[in-house]
Amino acid sequence: MVQILEKSLFDPVLVEESKDIREIREVLNEVLYVPDIKIRDNIIYELCSYIQSKFADPKYKLKVFVSYQGIDVLGFVIVQLDPNYTSYSRKCGTFGWLYAQDLETCKKLIKQCELFMKENRVRKLRGPINFPKNIGGIGFQARGFEEQMLYGVSSFNKSTEILSFLEELGYKKESEYTCVYVAQKSWDKGRKIDDDIIFRYFSLKELYEHAEEIRNLANNSFFEILPDASGKNRVYEFFEAFSKIPKDFYKNASMVNPHNYTDVPQFAEAWETCDLEKIEPYAPMAFSKSTGELVGVLLGLPDLYESWRGEPITRTNVDTAMVKKGFFGKGIFSALNNLGQLTCNFYGVDYFEGTAIWSNNSRAIDTIFPHSDPIRKHYIVQKRV
Repeated sequence: MVQILEKSLFDPVLVEESKDIREIREVLNEVLYVPDIKIRDNIIYELCSYIQSKFADPKYKLKVFVSYQGIDVLGFVIVQLDPNYTSYSRKCGTFGWLYAQDLETCKKLIKQCELFMKENRVRKLRGPINFPKNIGGIGFQARGFEEQMLYGVSSFNKSTEILSFLEELGYKKESEYTCVYVAQKSWDKGRKIDDDIIFRYFSLKELYEHAEEIRNLANNSFFEILPDASGKNRVYEFFEAFSKIPKDFYKNASMVNPHNYTDVPQFAEAWETCDLEKIEPYAPMAFSKSTGELVGVLLGLPDLYESWRGEPITRTNVDTAMVKKGFFGKGIFSALNNLGQLTCNFYGVDYFEGTAIWSNNSRAIDTIFPHSDPIRKHYIVQKRV
């Protein structure tokens, strides 16, 4: 026993690349921090499935590094070049799911990430971007540690020093994101809408048919300015989340007369033209009646963590809002919020949190913050390598 102890004390700290999904799963079981122990196994399963899918694609650039001292795991990180991810419209590398016991371990892990960037002629590394974002979210959490975990939002150990380690290694806080509890259920600007604007809900199958329109709207709306843009395939991640909602959720919806719930004619019409047991309530869409073009979408994520705990889904991550250029200031976003909250209420959903609101997005802040209470904060760091 003494010999084993002495060996472990003097073993060098090594960083090894792992392509063995079983080893990766064992490491995650040992070091992954999840505030809610009831959903930890689900998150590890989802993350390992994601990693395995990328390993199976010879063109996808992703590596997993593990730091060991003897048999002890000291650190873990995933580094990748996602072809759809951009930062300010430029190609950028990311690291995510970073765990390091100490500065030296963090330094060794990040060094491997930086070498991977240089090998691929990429000069900027940002993180944490925890792909897949629906379970990992983005950023180091700096506020809101007491809040309940929410699907799609990054959660970190309050006592971790990883952010300090990275700053010591030359990484700078580049982007600040805020999550807000949407305290006001109905926004005044969304109560009177131009007669040319109509709203619709669709089934999951129909949403796939509108995917290209939604992607084009995203490009038209904001992708060119965002510090962390997931790209054209992000819309399918929403649809994948919708597909995981338990079937019983849709059977809970009930409504007698649409006009009993709203005095906005377009809202009542949206409900009259759909079947509540078949639509996806987390994706209200706005169209121009005269041209038929899509002019606005609100995409939310159901809190699947509640479902994983065996509870009914009652919470929403209001992740993405898009309004077509030329239609800003017309109350479309506010109307989508009002309609979205009312519709989700029919299904028993009564908590709405706007997430990952970039501090430099003045339009979003001016629109959302007057109706909301900030509850979480996250930071993204970056470095030129």
